[in-house]
Amino acid sequence: MKLITMSHNYQTGAVQKISDVVLGTSGIIKNAERYNGKNVLFCGVIYMAEDLYTMADDVRVFIPEITVKGGEVLRPRCPMIAYQGRSSIITMRDVKKARKLKPDIILSYINTPLSIKGETDGVYNGTSAFESIDKIAETNKRGIAVLIGDVNVNAWITVKTAQNHPEFTIISMPADGVYCPPHIDIDSKEFISTWEELAKAHGEKNVGLEMHPEVNSDLRSFGFEKNAYFGGTDGLVKEPLGSDKKVWLIGTVEGIIDRIKTLTNQKELHSPCIICPPMAYTTTSKVERAREILENGGPTATIYYRHPEEPYYDVEIHREELITKRGDGGMRIPAVELAIDDEIKEKGRKALSVLL
Repeated sequence: MKLITMSHNYQTGAVQKISDVVLGTSGIIKNAERYNGKNVLFCGVIYMAEDLYTMADDVRVFIPEITVKGGEVLRPRCPMIAYQGRSSIITMRDVKKARKLKPDIILSYINTPLSIKGETDGVYNGTSAFESIDKIAETNKRGIAVLIGDVNVNAWITVKTAQNHPEFTIISMPADGVYCPPHIDIDSKEFISTWEELAKAHGEKNVGLEMHPEVNSDLRSFGFEKNAYFGGTDGLVKEPLGSDKKVWLIGTVEGIIDRIKTLTNQKELHSPCIICPPMAYTTTSKVERAREILENGGPTATIYYRHPEEPYYDVEIHREELITKRGDGGMRIPAVELAIDDEIKEKGRKALSVLL
């Protein structure tokens, strides 16, 4: 089996180095057709693998290893969706609540499960939300958009929207707020202190500042004050590469630093050294083992996204001898193939196509 190993920008530098291609979340969607009919070993959280499977035709998508229990993928799963009880879970209930508000548009954040995306009017990754909002505001300056996703991204969009469309209303859901734990955990005081040290050493105008909009409110306010660049992972990679500034402070997960370093050695990069645990779950040894298994007998199991609400998945075991069973009833399964119900896939594709 000829495999293409694809990694997300947030994967560790070691995994990126053994990958054939490294992309951000939007890049995976926008470049999916390049992998039509291919076999892809995907290194990232599971919703990204679902997006690739959905947007490419006749692609086979494999995941180096998953931990699953009772139809629920525990790892590698986006911490925004479920993270040790610290973040509430985005569910179909949020879509139903949003519909009752009768807004002009309902958008779901790119990190949400595919079946939920498919029940909304489209997907947003941060910056793409502005295009949808601008289009509505052209004919209805008092329009209403419901954004189902990260509370900090939604707050950033709300502030930026108010600058251009002061009468437009953004409603963020879920009401109790979901967030990205690694980004929310960035120490604001330490980050700002690092900025001040760099600005003093190099001159403020010579230091680049960028951050992911999932950062906490203190960092978001600081970013606005300093005119920082806010963007998704592809943008966070491109911005320093296209700038004359040699020194950069970057507020996001450490994998971005590794990615930029592979593309240039002309930048001095600083970051809070934050790791995304679900991304770190995939290691080089797991990737190499998955390659060996897939090339010698095929996948250990197939995980089917069959249900619109949790538990989303059914698991079909092909090679039980390769599975590690846990005491709590869960299983660690290497070299897993992903499959998605046709209806869920088609609805998801329609929503994801907004990003194209």
